Amino acid sequence: MKVRRNPNRLAVIAGLVIGGLLSGCSGGEDRTEVESPKLDRCKAMLGAGNVEAAVKTTGGSDVEVSGTPQADVLATGLVEEAKQWQESDLLHNSHTGCRMDAFEGDQLSGTVDVSVKWSSLSLGLMGDPKNSRTWRQVNKSVYVAPEPGPARMQLIAACAVPGAAAAQASGLPLQFEVSGVSLGAELRWELLRAFAQSVTEEMGCATPPVIPSVLPPAT
Repeated sequence: MKVRRNPNRLAVIAGLVIGGLLSGCSGGEDRTEVESPKLDRCKAMLGAGNVEAAVKTTGGSDVEVSGTPQADVLATGLVEEAKQWQESDLLHNSHTGCRMDAFEGDQLSGTVDVSVKWSSLSLGLMGDPKNSRTWRQVNKSVYVAPEPGPARMQLIAACAVPGAAAAQASGLPLQFEVSGVSLGAELRWELLRAFAQSVTEEMGCATPPVIPSVLPPAT
């Protein structure tokens, strides 16, 4: 797997041509794998094996990575938003944890996107019939939506942030999402679970949400 560090595709192609000419002269290999700090951060938050498996499913031979703040940086931003929250607030910023665009040649072969935001759905709304058809309760602080839309999986987790309004834990839970057409349900869950675990551990929730290692079966 090779990592495309330059988003300018013409520059990438030109570089590959020059590299190929030089390696032809020296007798070396045509292309070598490039280390990427961004890809390393994806692996740290989502699990190295999960990331490698996700990229493999896309069928691409190289990948462009975007987003990817470190988990502690992402957590710090979410904590600050929670402290400023008021019950009248309905819209919240979505933060990309990791986005991987895989390519085969110059053709996009697949995308895996992992994100988190404070949800507009409170825990009190989870019992509403409209929401209960989508959201499956895992325990008192965690809900999962296995297939809320094509190639998506979501998880809601309550996280009481010290210094936030008293109603924040139930009124403003975290909402994690993983999307990717090529991902199977099991891998999608592994990415989602690992991401939610990484972020909530860094946030210092007053009562850490209990995120199961296995996707609970439908009842």
